[in-house]
Amino acid sequence: MSEDKGYGMISVVYTPYSKFDEIVRDLEKKLKLDFEPEFFFLFLTESTWKDYKKILEYLKKKFPNCKMAGCIVEGYITDEIWMRGLAIVFFEHGVNVFWAKDKNTTKTFEILKNKIGTKYSSVITIFPMFYFSSRFDVLKLFANDRLYWFKYKRVKNLEDKLKILDSYSKKLESKYVFPVNKALRIFDGNFPVIGMNLMPLEAGYGTPLIIANYKNIGRGAVAVCFKGKTNAIFYDVFPERGKSFEETIEVIKNYFPNVELVDVIKKGVTIAEVNNVAPVEFLKRKLYKGIAGEEEVLSRLEKGKLSMVSPYGLAFISRNTLGCSCLGLLPYPLNIYSSLFDLDIFYDKAIFLGERIKGGIHSFGEIFENKLYSDTFDIFMIDSNTIMMFGKGVHKIKNFAQQNCKEFFGIFTLCPSFRLSNLIKAYFSEIEKGLCFNSSGTSTMLEIKNLRL
Repeated sequence: MSEDKGYGMISVVYTPYSKFDEIVRDLEKKLKLDFEPEFFFLFLTESTWKDYKKILEYLKKKFPNCKMAGCIVEGYITDEIWMRGLAIVFFEHGVNVFWAKDKNTTKTFEILKNKIGTKYSSVITIFPMFYFSSRFDVLKLFANDRLYWFKYKRVKNLEDKLKILDSYSKKLESKYVFPVNKALRIFDGNFPVIGMNLMPLEAGYGTPLIIANYKNIGRGAVAVCFKGKTNAIFYDVFPERGKSFEETIEVIKNYFPNVELVDVIKKGVTIAEVNNVAPVEFLKRKLYKGIAGEEEVLSRLEKGKLSMVSPYGLAFISRNTLGCSCLGLLPYPLNIYSSLFDLDIFYDKAIFLGERIKGGIHSFGEIFENKLYSDTFDIFMIDSNTIMMFGKGVHKIKNFAQQNCKEFFGIFTLCPSFRLSNLIKAYFSEIEKGLCFNSSGTSTMLEIKNLRL
């Protein structure tokens, strides 16, 4: 793919191998580019990310003057769909990378926004929704949960409860959580920002891994910036939202099975009660399933096998837009449940529901119908929940791409988000003006027309 097709030279190189020696042997045959790349994007899968240091050392020797960014994805799409190995997308020019890391979401993304400036046409941001740094930090999370739950249960009036939740929310945001909408709202929406708000389907210590210029930045944020003529697209598989709280409730009832309206007590990124009980206790009562203990959670994290996917969750309706975002409820031993997005903009009534995608995998293929150009190199991101939902059926995504794209590269990553002031319709997932996020059913695409400018 290294022929100059109008957008500068772009080349995709991948290897399905998982062992480092085999990766290097395969890449030595394939890394014979016809141009000197200015930037490359590295995508590691579950089978290769633990060797990232050796892989970075190898690539830095091969491309010592090249800027780069990298992260873990569930899989990638080229001429086939691969859930193992790694892929690299090389760009001749027109791409830059910045990163930031500070004590909370607002400070981190304000720094990142200032670094980006206004000269880029599209941006892909990469950041962890929740960061599992170490066993010690997870133990500390459990301890803080017990402490704040004890404080919470001692007070009776709502105002005092919310003060405790606010304090705990700030602690969570300083160490573990980057709430997606709070991160993306820092951008003004004048140019499109695609959010790779990372969360692995199965988490382990040190995940999600995010890299900028050969460094593991930990719980930070990266921006990959494109300069030239590009078109960014967001798509979700749901019907448009309602024009009132009641209308959006009806949209949800007509789309999802077995819905139930519930009362919640929440603040920031914390939920303390669902119908007067702790969220995980509410889940247990509904589904009659046991909750994993702390040692079991720690053991699964050690093995990199802590599931971060649930077919059940709470759908929150935005006071700002009447759009909706769902939060999966996982059966883990937390009294105060942590949200992956800022809950302050939502009503205090939510909908308990089971996940469902009407139209199957074909509904995700509809993003390709929104392409603006026919002669672009397209990078697209498909919600990795599709892997769990449709199994081998996800291979149809490749067919959709081949039918609609001149050249392309795709990845599976959890629920990509989007920021742009002027959206083409009243998306169900638009939870703030020009800001879209949902825990399932979303896709994004970047059409690269010209990176010369």
